[in-house]
Amino acid sequence: MGIINKTRYAILGVLHEGPTSGYEIKSLMGRSTVYFWRESDSTIYPMLKVLAMEGKVLPKTVYVGKKKKEVFSITEAGREEFKAWLESPTGSETPRNEFLLKLFFVADRKEMTRLFQERLEKIEGIYKEYKKIEERLESIADSPCKTIRLKALGYGIALLESEIQWLTNEIGRMQ
Repeated sequence: MGIINKTRYAILGVLHEGPTSGYEIKSLMGRSTVYFWRESDSTIYPMLKVLAMEGKVLPKTVYVGKKKKEVFSITEAGREEFKAWLESPTGSETPRNEFLLKLFFVADRKEMTRLFQERLEKIEGIYKEYKKIEERLESIADSPCKTIRLKALGYGIALLESEIQWLTNEIGRMQ
């Protein structure tokens, strides 16, 4: 089997929660999965067409006032594929991390210190953002989705805390 474009599963996952438009999928991902899985308009809309041709999603034209929009629903075949993907082993991942790429090539201590301080500021900002999201999620009514989303967020927070601690220690060693 060849490489499968995982965009399909990001979209099927969103549609698993209910019918929505391509714009709404992009908007939801921009508020949630963007922190660990980025998709753009140039990947979402073509994949929706592919999924529709495969019978995994069903497009329906609806009117909001005079404006026409296309809303997609997941089909039973789409649900089965999504379930099979969820149950399959997670594939290997090769992350792209510009900080690590720069660190690999940095040539002197001064530049390394600058790089670490820059990264620490960035990660602390993301950490604060995640904590605000956690606070917002904690304030909504209990649901299975809330519990699961808090687990995913907790994983991200733990990674950030670990990186903050590592960067702080490394900067301290260089002074």
